[in-house]
Amino acid sequence: MKFDKIKGLIAATFTPFDQNGQVNTPMIPDLARSLKANHISGAFIAGTTGEGAAITFEEKLKLFEAWAPFSDNHFKVMAMLGGTNQREAISLAQKANQLGFYGISLTAPYYMRPSSVEQLVDYFESIASAAPDQAFYFYHIPLLTKVEFSMLDFLDEAGRRIPNFAGIKYTHHDLMEFNRCLRYQDGKYDILWGWDETMLAGLAMGARGAVGSTYNYAAPLYLDILHAFENGDMIKARNLQQKSIDMISLFGKYGGAACGKAIMKLIGLDCGQFRLPVKQLEDRHYDQLREELAKLNFFEFSIKQKEV
Repeated sequence: MKFDKIKGLIAATFTPFDQNGQVNTPMIPDLARSLKANHISGAFIAGTTGEGAAITFEEKLKLFEAWAPFSDNHFKVMAMLGGTNQREAISLAQKANQLGFYGISLTAPYYMRPSSVEQLVDYFESIASAAPDQAFYFYHIPLLTKVEFSMLDFLDEAGRRIPNFAGIKYTHHDLMEFNRCLRYQDGKYDILWGWDETMLAGLAMGARGAVGSTYNYAAPLYLDILHAFENGDMIKARNLQQKSIDMISLFGKYGGAACGKAIMKLIGLDCGQFRLPVKQLEDRHYDQLREELAKLNFFEFSIKQKEV
């Protein structure tokens, strides 16, 4: 089975919560319209940024249903199914298939970890077969899963055994392996870059598609990086990438992942707080963050509320 390779930016979306901590599905249309207005190519929902490990099975079903109307040939919605519960992932894959999403994705099981590539594909095989019409992507993020197999071996094994296997969401720092995966079997598979702060490095190694959380609120910056690179203006591309680095360097000070949702609130797309144990921001933190972002001229390259 052959799928078109993704070009451009896929936003790893936030799961919006209301003031009571419940999934706020009425917020989804605003998020989708914002991404489309800012020339984002699709949404990666219920992933790391979307707190997929912290939301329930029933909440994921509601999230899937809320995003389904926005999935089309021009805006690809990809659903993260989980990583540790195979039976639950099979049910979610069936739902994604029913809703007609472009793709599905899974991380490696990160508690009872597989001991070999073969065992990892054993786990994925029946899940992928439950959504036979969807492109299946492995979400490779060894920093969190601690599963660090050779991705070349994985491409070989998954490619032989999973008919709808499309590629890898590659969130790792091994640029050499990333490039080799891109070139595997004459570029057969779609290898998506997953580090926002080093997107330029991924482009230099051959990436044409990327998935990231900061695309939700800083899409114009990353599209400018992409266009500068395509036009051969490396000085401009590096200067723009440095803006991304400086922005993301603030995250540690403001709760890591929680900083992203805080920025969404500052641009007028309030997605609530992250669930515990992620740090909960107080009102004063938002004012401090706004000031630091202003010093970086963030609001010059962030998405604009008028585009929502």
